Amino acid sequence: MTMKQVETGVEVAAMPVPDMANLPNDLSLAVKYNAPTDEDMASVAALRANSEPWLGRGEKLEESMKALTGLRPFLHVAKVQNQVVGYVTVERDGPVPGAAYMRNIVIKPELRRRGLGKAVLTKGIQVAQDMYRKTIALRVDPANSAAVNFYRASGFTTVATVVSKKSGKLRLLMSREL
Repeated sequence: MTMKQVETGVEVAAMPVPDMANLPNDLSLAVKYNAPTDEDMASVAALRANSEPWLGRGEKLEESMKALTGLRPFLHVAKVQNQVVGYVTVERDGPVPGAAYMRNIVIKPELRRRGLGKAVLTKGIQVAQDMYRKTIALRVDPANSAAVNFYRASGFTTVATVVSKKSGKLRLLMSREL
């Protein structure tokens, strides 16, 4: 994998896109998961830094790397053709007592609406079940209607409206039984 220098001096892995001509329409058939390698961490940090809401907050690559390093034990990397295409973080405990917490689910923007989000969410649910949890919870920006609709279509219901400690903005607290 090639490396590129960024303004901050931190080197990150270039993020090639899988060969689109050889991919099925439903990418869930081609996705594989693994715990993050050191090489994966650079790609995952770049993916986070260039995705909302972190991009809109002006989060820098180093900040993404630092945040993801702290979440590494909970990180599950999705790959297609050995290239990072997304990830999910699932923690044993979160804001709902006794429920697993899905902190992040991120898919490369150019690969969305091809089954990857559903596949990565299914992986997150499996991880929560492996933790012997009966419920999984997440927070989502109510203005992100695509995400809210995606979670609702996947069986999540809104259980509360909360204020984000980081941004001070309202978030929907959603959960579903496993």
